[in-house]
Amino acid sequence: MTSEIICPLCQSRKNEIISEKLRYESPRKAYHCRDCGLVFLFPQMTAEEERVFYEKEYGEIFSHEKGTTPAKLFEARLPDARTYFSWIRDQVESTSDCLELGCASGYFLATIKDSVRSIAGIETHILLKEHCKKIGIPSFDSLDECGDGQFDRIFMFFLLEHIGDPMSFLTSVKRVLRKNGKLFIVVPNVEDALMSLYDIPNFKPFYFTPAHQFYYSKSTLARVLNKAGLHNMEIQPRQRYDLSNHMHWMMHGKPGGAGKYNSVFSDLLLKEYAKNLEDKFLCDTLLAVVTK
Repeated sequence: MTSEIICPLCQSRKNEIISEKLRYESPRKAYHCRDCGLVFLFPQMTAEEERVFYEKEYGEIFSHEKGTTPAKLFEARLPDARTYFSWIRDQVESTSDCLELGCASGYFLATIKDSVRSIAGIETHILLKEHCKKIGIPSFDSLDECGDGQFDRIFMFFLLEHIGDPMSFLTSVKRVLRKNGKLFIVVPNVEDALMSLYDIPNFKPFYFTPAHQFYYSKSTLARVLNKAGLHNMEIQPRQRYDLSNHMHWMMHGKPGGAGKYNSVFSDLLLKEYAKNLEDKFLCDTLLAVVTK
């Protein structure tokens, strides 16, 4: 128990270290609040550290790790973009004015472009912004440049966990969302079976990364949204990684293995495994659909 650490969500001092190691070298550790359940890194980045990290360092770390460029990232992530769109397609209309926060190289906005009235993105990393401009995706530097109620559909895919002051950020997002507009938020689920159910020693040091300042569950995500004045929500479970990936982790203690045993596993088994994890919210991903 570490009494001097204060939970950023509920201000409790009942916080315990759950991982001393992160995926990349960092002075930070992962803590769990025993009162509200929030998982967070401490010490937190300052606002200036966060700005520098995402404008410069994060893109370089990612590019080095993945061996990619903005153009290659665009192509590699198109399948993900199509998956995300399939999750929310029935709630996006041809008259929708859409904004994606943290749009990276523009793969999601390019995917929905022909299905909506307008698209725009916000991205702080210069190389990713340049790629968006190159492929015709307009962008803003920040939410401050957006007008009140300018958009009726706003998307945040794996972004909120990066934000050091989520309540203030969500309040700004709420300002630019039209009345009756919808906000779609996708985050990793910290109650992922690989984290909460299976005892895999190597998973925590892989899972926790200095880029993710908060790790949400269904309950803590709802609590953050409520504190930001966003009360009309539905939080849905999604499982992206398959049974083969989970078996690979259990056998080898490292990522990989997606689809490896699909010649043995039936489609029904794969679907039932994912469904069971989703039904119990032991899935790897959460989708929040918020209506203003």
